[in-house]
Amino acid sequence: MAKRAILLFIFSMLHSVAMSQDLLVFINGYRGPKYDHERPDNQLQLKDPTGYWYKLDDSIQKRFTNTSSVYFDAHHPITTSTHRVLRKAVRSYLCSRFCWFRKDSRWVLNKEINETGFEERVANGRLAGQALRNYIQEHDVKKIHFVCHSMGYAYMLGIMDVLRADATFGKALILSPEAANTQGRDWSVFEEVWQYGARADEKAADPIFLQDGIAPQFAVLGIEQLPMSTKGGRIYIPDSYPKRKLGFIKSHHLAYYDWFYWIKPEDPGYFKQ
Repeated sequence: MAKRAILLFIFSMLHSVAMSQDLLVFINGYRGPKYDHERPDNQLQLKDPTGYWYKLDDSIQKRFTNTSSVYFDAHHPITTSTHRVLRKAVRSYLCSRFCWFRKDSRWVLNKEINETGFEERVANGRLAGQALRNYIQEHDVKKIHFVCHSMGYAYMLGIMDVLRADATFGKALILSPEAANTQGRDWSVFEEVWQYGARADEKAADPIFLQDGIAPQFAVLGIEQLPMSTKGGRIYIPDSYPKRKLGFIKSHHLAYYDWFYWIKPEDPGYFKQ
């Protein structure tokens, strides 16, 4: 009986290890003017509910073995963004097509912080965090990795607020975050944190017509404190990328994020489990 009990114990331990998985959390952003009036239901999905990720999620997951994926739709109305209203976004786009200035671009890109709108997205993220916490409690999750885009950045912060005490965080891949300079968190809780997108807020910034106008790019608050070689930092569209002149919309859109895979294993920003 003792021998049988030991064997059962060993089997249960091996089964637990085999079933234990990391979790990739994909959080999408704004889905376009057609859906502008919609707000998120903050429900966890096991598949991309809107086709937002253009199979980029499949490519990312291939680098994470023994990992499952879940999804949250963080679409919010444009009133929560730095544009605030659609006509300001349209005006910004039209100006960007004819403006070639490199400096003093505040009047072209809508950069003014919208704290109220950003916090609305964070608050909904906290509701999503509760749903994710319930999922984690029902599954054997070792570590959580985040992949967020655009408005999904603020939403991710809300999820982090809920899970911080209970979960182990792995990697955070932040793609073209909207209003990233509004709030940040303690990024040292992650193994790595990488921000990807256009270059807008530095001396070496791209010309206005090449910048991301959907979500003018600022550094995620606190990311500059991470060691660039090992823990994280900002990764820009490569100068050698043949489609580098993406501009106002395309430099933001996931359909044009194939430059993401130009990053070599020895370069900062290359990610794998």
